[in-house]
Amino acid sequence: MSMFMFLLMLGMGATLCVDNFRQVLQRPTPALIGLASQYGWMPLIALALALALDLSSPAAVGLIIMGCTAGGPISNFFTYIALGDLALSISMTAISTLCGFLLIPLTLFIYVTPFLDAAGGSNLTIPHVKIMAALVAILVPVGLGMALRSRSHLWARRVEQGGTVAGFAIILLIISGIVWRQGATLLQIDPAIYLSGALLGPIGFALGYLSARTLGLEPAQRRAVSLETGSQNVPLGLAIIMISFPPEIQPEILVAPILYGVAIVPLTALTARLFRCNMQTHS
Repeated sequence: MSMFMFLLMLGMGATLCVDNFRQVLQRPTPALIGLASQYGWMPLIALALALALDLSSPAAVGLIIMGCTAGGPISNFFTYIALGDLALSISMTAISTLCGFLLIPLTLFIYVTPFLDAAGGSNLTIPHVKIMAALVAILVPVGLGMALRSRSHLWARRVEQGGTVAGFAIILLIISGIVWRQGATLLQIDPAIYLSGALLGPIGFALGYLSARTLGLEPAQRRAVSLETGSQNVPLGLAIIMISFPPEIQPEILVAPILYGVAIVPLTALTARLFRCNMQTHS
């Protein structure tokens, strides 16, 4: 999986140049709007779903933790597929991951604390090393891909194609891995938890897009903000749960994040495809 992720981000970097990121730095408003959507909308959506669907406290904790862990790198691949602003998407992933050192503990404290006593009473532990590793996994191969593009457009194009293949391989590995490991558990779950895991991402896509549109971002930027908002960092969310809670309560807390992880890949793919078709229809 790590090799495929490296190839994916290398391929994404091969489509970019320094000027793409210079434009993001010169006009940081879209990235800041995206950051506000990621850490503003998603925890709120998770809390609203937990309350509306009357989830048990452990299930609610798992869903809210998932809502607080922004920065899933797979969104970069789907932004590329959607003809969105890839430089903005990668910048948002890096910024949200870096800001996660502060914002993940803060949002977890705000939204999860009221449910903790009923979910095992654990003190939440934030895996800062994993957050830093995620940041490195994003930035290093992207930088290498950009360096390759500056030297050879031919090889950059080949690496871009390889990154696309790696992206689809990651999708298959994620879905098959979760179903293989958790298949039996998935058959014994309250339908309300299924619904919460399935709705978290699409509502995030919609509110991220509407926020970006309302604030006057360009169409390519709206698509990037939308996909970044709804796509959460599933491995990081699972790591926080497994580090923070005792083994006997983990299965019930992990259910909603696992369901989100299963649902988010095809839902993001569908959203990206709809964005792309709409873009091509109006071009």
